[in-house]
Amino acid sequence: MRLLDGVALTKDLILGLDVGTSSVKALFIGVDGEIIKRVQVKISTISGPNSSAEQNAEDYLSALIEISKTNSELIARVVSIGLSGHTPSVVCVDEIGQAVRPVMTWQDNRATKEAEDLLAEFGNPFNIIGTSLPWSASACPAKLFWLTRHEPQSVVKTRWVLQPKDFIGMHLTGTAISDPWSSKGICNVLTREAISGLLEFIGWNSKILPQLMDGFENRGGVTEQAAKKFGLPLGIPVSTGWSDAMCGMVALNVMSEPSSFIITGTSAIVGASTTTPPKDGGSLYVIPNTCAPLAITYGPTQSSGSAVEWISSLLEITQDAAINLAEGTKSPDLPIFLPYIYGERAPLWRSDLQGGFYGLGGATNKSDLAAAVLEGISFAEKQVIETAEKLNGSANPLIKLGGHAGNDQRWEKIRLKTLGREISRYEDTDTTTRGSAILAHAVITKNLSESTKRLAFNPIKSTPSKTYKTYSDKKYKEFLSSQEAALRLADHKKERG
Repeated sequence: MRLLDGVALTKDLILGLDVGTSSVKALFIGVDGEIIKRVQVKISTISGPNSSAEQNAEDYLSALIEISKTNSELIARVVSIGLSGHTPSVVCVDEIGQAVRPVMTWQDNRATKEAEDLLAEFGNPFNIIGTSLPWSASACPAKLFWLTRHEPQSVVKTRWVLQPKDFIGMHLTGTAISDPWSSKGICNVLTREAISGLLEFIGWNSKILPQLMDGFENRGGVTEQAAKKFGLPLGIPVSTGWSDAMCGMVALNVMSEPSSFIITGTSAIVGASTTTPPKDGGSLYVIPNTCAPLAITYGPTQSSGSAVEWISSLLEITQDAAINLAEGTKSPDLPIFLPYIYGERAPLWRSDLQGGFYGLGGATNKSDLAAAVLEGISFAEKQVIETAEKLNGSANPLIKLGGHAGNDQRWEKIRLKTLGREISRYEDTDTTTRGSAILAHAVITKNLSESTKRLAFNPIKSTPSKTYKTYSDKKYKEFLSSQEAALRLADHKKERG
């Protein structure tokens, strides 16, 4: 029987958990990399007026209880737990970790006025936050500012501001802990200190910042109370955890070698890791090497899978059928689709930007529309990659694809035609839970690189033809031209009030 730091490898399991936008997902995987089982429990988001999007933090805990109860035999074999979750969200908790109000998720964009006021007051955020963090309505500072103005009672009740994975971590180990990147905007990511001046301006105390640790570090063991509540083995270690974006990057080996990547879900995480990061990422985030093994310049788009969901709903078919429909297009010159149906984040950061089709004709059919949506999603991601590589001062010949982009072979032709580069497709149904499992594994090995190798999976590579490269160049220019028109329209509407 092989041993890993004294832990038997034949029966022991790692549990990777991810708090996603629509579900809490779990991956049971052997410490040798064998996938045993995947589980997910749906959770809901309540969308309201003024672009609000909230979740019930207790749903995260209920989902973990359900995962545990329905997989008790596997749970009994778990020796380490890794955490991941959506960010930037705001979970306000009291001294004992109870949520004092609903979670403001990353999709919550009601704090538009607060974001504008922060930009006016502080300008370039780099010197304050330690990285380029656009003063957007979705970021934590604007959300907290909104709470000060509209829910002062919530501010008074709050002891710590956490992310969803931190909330689960606190209920597992009894301590309020996060990682610096998840807490960006509350802390300076270079110094890991609370940004007292910013917090004071938006009406919060610096004490809301939890203890900060690296995502692959042990935040503590499962407490006796948590073991009883969740049915977990007492005392097993739990990782601090990273955002879903960073966990996806870990799973694609982005943290170990300079790489360009796209990780798709409801939205997409797109960028490039590097040894030569820019000082200021401008419209993109820069994860410094104080927060990760390699610096990463990246940005989240607003819509990826959500745009597929939109077109499938419009056509009154399933999302799977919409992708099949796209494969049936015969058009050599599809319309351009701007996937800004819920605004856009990187690299534009315009919640008021609207989507649209450009180049519709009398012969355009449903298959063309479906295919144009897929292409538009990919062109938006191409723009983020090229922006990241330009900032880094180097381009990679290959793009790594994870999430739905890697798992669904039907997207391969679309990616080759739009990206115009060699792609390396990581065929895994969920890279974020694999990434969180790698963090759990690293808690045992105390070596993230080694754990990444142990739990990694082999990609499928493909190369675009010369015809596809030509198509990519031509249609991408049309995409950017259409984007300029959409920006002009948004500006016009804004001026008109």
